[in-house]
Amino acid sequence: LKPSEILAKYDGQNVDTLVSDTERTKSIIASRLGLMEASTDIVDKMSKINISIVVSHCEENIKWIANYVGKEYVVKDITIYSKCDKNVRGLKELEALSSTINVIKLPNVGRCDHTYANWIQEHYASIAKETDGNDIVMFLKDHARYRRKYLPIDLLFSQTTRSGFACVTKPICDCDKKCLNGFHVPTMQHKRDYLLDFSLNEYKRVDRDENSVFLSDEYKSLKKWNEKMGFVIPQSETMPVCYGGIFAAQKKQVLNQSEESWKKMEMSLSRADNIIEGHYAERMWASLLSDLNIDSAMAVDEVLSPHVVKMVRRPKGDLVCGMAGMLYVHKNSKITVPGDE
Repeated sequence: LKPSEILAKYDGQNVDTLVSDTERTKSIIASRLGLMEASTDIVDKMSKINISIVVSHCEENIKWIANYVGKEYVVKDITIYSKCDKNVRGLKELEALSSTINVIKLPNVGRCDHTYANWIQEHYASIAKETDGNDIVMFLKDHARYRRKYLPIDLLFSQTTRSGFACVTKPICDCDKKCLNGFHVPTMQHKRDYLLDFSLNEYKRVDRDENSVFLSDEYKSLKKWNEKMGFVIPQSETMPVCYGGIFAAQKKQVLNQSEESWKKMEMSLSRADNIIEGHYAERMWASLLSDLNIDSAMAVDEVLSPHVVKMVRRPKGDLVCGMAGMLYVHKNSKITVPGDE
């Protein structure tokens, strides 16, 4: 996928009826399908926008955040939620980003997803769409385990300011040998039905991951959990997923969902530390914090559909593919954005 392909005019039929010709919609398509380039004036644009950083901390050194954001961007405030009773290392480096740094202790439940939901429901009522709705919040973990897959910071802020949401981590290959070999390119988009059917029997990444209470008697699938939370998402054929639990969004995107739904989410993630609800939340952040415009969602479907070469399905047996429903395109796919010349 080459960013320069955006310049080629989309040759599909009935483009005018497919999507409203707005820069926002075109930016959403470009962002979702990996076609966007960083804005040349992004540093200047961001100088007029407040940046807040929310960090879910357990035990890692967080100085990497200062290196990632860099010296060209000024951060209004940084809130670090410490959940494992460990000293927060890297605070000195973060002082170069912002003079306002708060460290708050939280119970060690729900991992980063609980942290983010807590911040959202605590700040929901104070967000004014007209005055600070375009401000940006970065939601980050304490580690940078997949740093080589991170978007450059200029591109991250370009995607966020132009489309409302950006995933820090690029789509990662999973369950597809041709993707690992470079023939298939993973996208953020997932087939809706397969994604909502997602569940998992257990999860153990590190030794401290304990699975005795991992499963939920109440939420047997992502669909059941989402319905119980009361979240609203467009009824499109595909949905975006941001894996890795780190992303950025405009503040006004938080208001897409009701305050009650965010409170329900936080409560569901308070059950324990290593729980299935966290994996449900990870797969929903991109949809929850994206525009609810059905035209934009359907436009992504329409542009992507002709180029899909594979969808990840559930493997046979007991194992479940962690990225079930993910859609791949061929490395030579000529995907373009409607209306661009």
